[in-house]
Amino acid sequence: MRTACILIPHFPVAIERADNPSLRGRPVVIGEAFDGRNTVLDCSPEAEAQGVRVGMPLRQALALSSEAVFLTPNPSRYREVADAVLDALEAISPEVEEQEQGHAYLNAEGLTGHYREELDLGEAIVRSVRAASGLDASVGIAEGRFPAWAAAVTSSTSEVCVVPSSKEREFLAPLAVSLLPCDLDTLRRLDLLGLRSIGDFAALPPGPVQAQFGGEGRRLWELAQGRDSEPLRPRRREACLTERLRFAEPVVTEEALLVGCRRMLIRLHSRLQGRSARRMRLRAELWGGRSWERIVVFREPTGDCDRMLFIVKSVLAAVQLPGPIDELGIELSGLTGEKGKQATMFGEKAGLRRQLDEAVRQLKARWGRPLVSHVVEVEPWSRIPERRHALIDYDS
Repeated sequence: MRTACILIPHFPVAIERADNPSLRGRPVVIGEAFDGRNTVLDCSPEAEAQGVRVGMPLRQALALSSEAVFLTPNPSRYREVADAVLDALEAISPEVEEQEQGHAYLNAEGLTGHYREELDLGEAIVRSVRAASGLDASVGIAEGRFPAWAAAVTSSTSEVCVVPSSKEREFLAPLAVSLLPCDLDTLRRLDLLGLRSIGDFAALPPGPVQAQFGGEGRRLWELAQGRDSEPLRPRRREACLTERLRFAEPVVTEEALLVGCRRMLIRLHSRLQGRSARRMRLRAELWGGRSWERIVVFREPTGDCDRMLFIVKSVLAAVQLPGPIDELGIELSGLTGEKGKQATMFGEKAGLRRQLDEAVRQLKARWGRPLVSHVVEVEPWSRIPERRHALIDYDS
């Protein structure tokens, strides 16, 4: 399937610089300076050149780049811009998958009737993203997700790279083997074997690759050949209920926040109309224009107002808010008709299966896509081991 990859590098930093042009050209580090995390969420290329990396402790980042501008995250703003980008992409193709904020895939199949060639399609995507967000994106178009991503990540900002069909392997061959989606241990082993480029890895026979690296190696070898048949998982617009409360004066005490949360939860409970929710998003607009949010996935769907308030209280007790709060909001999503657990007469195994199904649903609710797979027989009679079984998404 012809796929377009849309990439906005350093997405949070790009938004901060669009909102505050004085940050352009300066090292910028965005990190959680509260909540006990104290890690780098994103950093600019200038900070990366000084050794700063995502996930690094902020104290270490400060030691490496003392002249950098350190900012707390603004998640509400990032989500607002990311949604605007996705809406713009869906105006071009109805099948759009968000991999993460600033990184999306678009089904480019069948769009040739609307654009003279795929280069025109890519340029239209760049213009749409810029109009919706004020940000510049790089676009790669190829057969499959990985070749399209490689085309985008190796392109300059606002550049479009089109890989002709059946030329994916030739395009990937000179690229660094570190672009393959594998862990650091696998990269070290590839380096010890003297494999520097994707073409070096693709030239190996598949049998020895699988013997050396297992199932992951087989998958990486197929990607190195330019073959990626993983389908897109288009964004689903999920029903949700939202309540907001703006304070007359900025609030700093936990007690005042809990009073506001109770008011909002009572209103949400009346709007649930007997339904339950799987996920709650707690948002705060801070004095000075920043924001803060936390997402809670309930162990079991709930519509109980007191239980949700207890969870909110636990969240607030566990964090140190970064400043006075002007506005507070609660969003409930993953709405369902479930109200409780039905007793079973089939013993422990049925209970374990129910717990497994619930855990899978929680993961899907938290990340927005299936994360668990299971093995099914496909061609058990085949002489080729790889064809006997397949991994499919676990559907509870």
